[in-house]
Amino acid sequence: MYIVGLFPQRNSPMHTAFRIVSEPDAVSPALTAPANYTLPQAQLANAAFDNVVRQFLRHWLDAGTVSGLHAETKQDVNDFIETGALRSFFKHHDDALERLLTDESMAAHLLRPAGEVFFEPDAYEPLLSRFERRIYNLAAHREHREVPFRYCPPSRQGDFGDTPDQSQLPSEVIREDIGTYFGTRRSDITALNILVDQLRRETLRPASWPVIVVTEGYMTESLQRVRSLTEEAADNGDGQLHCFVIQRRHAHDDRHLGAALLVMDPARPDLPQRVIFCDTLNPNGTPPWWNKFKGKVNAAFPQPDGQPPASDRLEDGGVNLQRLHDGVPVRHQDIDCAFYSASMCRALIQLAQQLPDLIQHGSINNIVSEMTARMPEYFDAPNQPKDPVLVREVNVIRRWNTGREALQNLLPTVVIDWFTPVAAMAELA
Repeated sequence: MYIVGLFPQRNSPMHTAFRIVSEPDAVSPALTAPANYTLPQAQLANAAFDNVVRQFLRHWLDAGTVSGLHAETKQDVNDFIETGALRSFFKHHDDALERLLTDESMAAHLLRPAGEVFFEPDAYEPLLSRFERRIYNLAAHREHREVPFRYCPPSRQGDFGDTPDQSQLPSEVIREDIGTYFGTRRSDITALNILVDQLRRETLRPASWPVIVVTEGYMTESLQRVRSLTEEAADNGDGQLHCFVIQRRHAHDDRHLGAALLVMDPARPDLPQRVIFCDTLNPNGTPPWWNKFKGKVNAAFPQPDGQPPASDRLEDGGVNLQRLHDGVPVRHQDIDCAFYSASMCRALIQLAQQLPDLIQHGSINNIVSEMTARMPEYFDAPNQPKDPVLVREVNVIRRWNTGREALQNLLPTVVIDWFTPVAAMAELA
């Protein structure tokens, strides 16, 4: 179990009692149910949140080096709070986001579950308040403080960390691409690390052979890491078969994520006993990255002249979940390969733990069938994917929950001394 927090219930839209939730490593069926959260509820909660942020900033300014200045220039201080105060707070504190999370009202709102978020029906854009957007945008300027999917690229942010309103921009300067929308932003390093942590937790369950998650570099580096780990096992006298599961981007010039499984014998670290590639696109019977992946396998496991290449052992374990982008509006594009590949990896880990003989000797069709049976977020039954609308909703919820877990990971390091005096009021001049 994972304790999010234990805060007292209060009669305020901003005070929601935290509760104990399960480890957020998989999407439970309950989380995929359509939320019944209304626009007025969201607007009320957002307005309350913005007021809490204003109060927090005013308290911070009052404790600053220019004590009492706001009493003489009340309007100027109010203007500063509405504009640059939050940016100044982030400028003067490397741990600004953690400090905000020490306020229980702010933490309750930022860590709210997806069922307490209003998602716009067409693009599934979450309704965030002005100060909430600023918090995510400003936090993204700090390494390891990104809240995945909830911020716009720093290069597009306004002077105070605001997200540009596309509807207010002249048509000639509108830059609508996948970075514009919550539902289409790419998985950043924080999101990928969270998914990796979830997969590593999955490997803690008992198994009759080593089941290892590998996520070094890009796909080529991960394959090379599989070989080096197998060589280390041989050097240590470990003779049992090892199962390696990879989730990684293909290459620096190819942002797509895929999954792979390799069965390795330490007696032959130069040649996989079995190698399965799992992609999420299979429009014409062959994954678009098939030949590239064959090249990566051969580069990591070169064979002597006259011997069959290692890629001859490659098997296709992919599923056709992801939509192609041709003719699809930007806001509807499917940029969710991180979640698809993580789900495939999780299912493969479970198979390696529960049915090792199938992984070692079973047909690829049976492996894919058993894999999809362990992906209830995307499949109603083995090899029967859910309706694409439901898949889209699952991924929107997974995006929100990934950001939530990123915030949860900051909770243990919150700072007790909130109000270190700074010269932030100098920015009023």
